[in-house]
Amino acid sequence: MQNTVTEKFSDVVSKITDIGKAWHSDDIVNNAYANLASEQKNLKQLPPITGKKAKSAIVISAGPSLHKFKVIHKLKEQNYQGSIIAVDGSLVKCLKQGLVPDYVLTLDPHPTRIVRWFGDDNFEENTKHDDYFSRQDLDVDFRNNSIRENQANIELVNKYANQIKLIICSSAPTNVTTRALAAGFDMYWWNPIVDKPQDPNSLTRKIYQINNYPCMNTGGTVGTAAWVFADAILGMKQIGITGMDLGYHTETPYHMTQTYYELHEFIEDESELAGLFPQFTFPLTGETFYTDPTYYWYRKNFLDLFTLSQSKTYNCSEAGTLFSEKLNCCTLDDFLART
Repeated sequence: MQNTVTEKFSDVVSKITDIGKAWHSDDIVNNAYANLASEQKNLKQLPPITGKKAKSAIVISAGPSLHKFKVIHKLKEQNYQGSIIAVDGSLVKCLKQGLVPDYVLTLDPHPTRIVRWFGDDNFEENTKHDDYFSRQDLDVDFRNNSIRENQANIELVNKYANQIKLIICSSAPTNVTTRALAAGFDMYWWNPIVDKPQDPNSLTRKIYQINNYPCMNTGGTVGTAAWVFADAILGMKQIGITGMDLGYHTETPYHMTQTYYELHEFIEDESELAGLFPQFTFPLTGETFYTDPTYYWYRKNFLDLFTLSQSKTYNCSEAGTLFSEKLNCCTLDDFLART
């Protein structure tokens, strides 16, 4: 169940696609050119999977429920045998608990933030004057000892990278590409579908003409891209989603949300801010969460893509706003019992 959204909220949501293209289109094209190199593999060259790895998959996104419900610990403890697909933001969290993903996806073209998930060789410079992580970082150790933790993350990723297939988007900034190559990931490239490819002037078509990599829908977020990868590329018949909250606990202050500063562009007074954070009641627990226009847009995109899926997908996040009449929600324990 969700609160009725305001006209202002709907108006902001309707603008997100154009805002995103305006912010990122130059970076996406420039990064696609910068990432061109000889003998690069792409999605079409992924080796086939067999056995239990081919029967089911878990997508590990990086929302608060990942910590709250000890998802990584449970997967490790129960020796889950299916394919493990992590987003970039959950990679180090997995490795710290001894869980090595089969696949890791990256999507975002941000020039300084995304490399952090792989251990940033230029960490102090990249985090200067940017409070994005300090406002919302769930990793308390990192928040309190960021320089030391970053170095530990570099070493950890270097240790396990050669065991992981990095499903790397052509939009990746060059520091992510350089870091991934140095760490030794087995890398497979792809392009994001950012608009209608059939349009001769589309950005997606332009990117494809640069590199001829396969294109994949993303829904605007790496978590959805990871699910699409499991569904459409790996052809999984059964998929569990974890850590995909697409919302915030009600006790989370608005200023700790991802787009808090950006939302001020759409309001004239602080009193209007609450109207941009509608609430949802999660059906499994009755707990209330709120979302923002960007997460709401991600949610809509996921549910639209989900209607095209042939897989049996379960949202095992146990929290958040991602649910519908057709999308099954269950606990992670219940999903693991099915596999």
